[in-house]
Amino acid sequence: MIVASFVFLILVTLNVSETFALKYANFTRDKYQIQFQYPSDWVVEEKANRLKDGSEIDISNKKIGTGEIAIHYYNDLLKSFNTTNFDHLFSDLYKERSTDNFRYQYRTVEPPSFLNVDGQKTGSFVIIFKQKAEVNPIGVEVQYWITFVGNTGYVVEFLSTPENFSTSENVEIRDRFIKSINFIGLNNTTDANGRISSVAKLQNN
Repeated sequence: MIVASFVFLILVTLNVSETFALKYANFTRDKYQIQFQYPSDWVVEEKANRLKDGSEIDISNKKIGTGEIAIHYYNDLLKSFNTTNFDHLFSDLYKERSTDNFRYQYRTVEPPSFLNVDGQKTGSFVIIFKQKAEVNPIGVEVQYWITFVGNTGYVVEFLSTPENFSTSENVEIRDRFIKSINFIGLNNTTDANGRISSVAKLQNN
C-alpha cells in the first residue's frame, strides 16, 4: 500500500505540473520584420496609429505588475536616432535610462552586457525605477534588449514589479521569448565594434 500510494503521489504531482506548464503561441509580423513566441494566454496588442506614442507591439496577461513585454520598432535608425552606431546608441540609452532626474529615481540591477539574438549583437541591462513625488511609489523593474538589424532597430522591454520580476514563470517567459526571436528576411549583423555588415539569411516562417 505504501508503494502504491507513493506512485499515485508521483503521478498526481506530474499531472499538476503539466496542468500548470506554460504554453506558447507563435507571432509573426512582416510589418515589423520579427517572429517570436509568447505565453498563449497573454494578449497581443499592436499600435493602431504609428503617430501615437508607445510600443509597436505590447504583450501582457492584463494583471497589473505581473509581466509585460513591449517592442519598439524603428525602421530608419538615422531618422530615429541620428546614428547607425550601435555602441554609441546603447551607451546613450543606458545613461538615459539609469540616471536620476526630477521625476524618477533609478537603480541598476544588472549592468550592461552583450549577447546574440538571432545572430545579432544585442545589448541588455536591468534597472528599477520609482517616481520621486509619490508617497508610496511602486517600483518597476525593467530588462532592456537593444538590437540593430541593418538600418532598422528594436528596443524591447520586459516590465513588472520587482516582487514579480524574478519569479520562475517570468524567468522562463523572458528566456523563451528572447531565444525564439527571428528577424525576418535580409539580416545585417552588427560586429563587436558596432559596425554593420550585410548577411543574407532566409528564415522559415
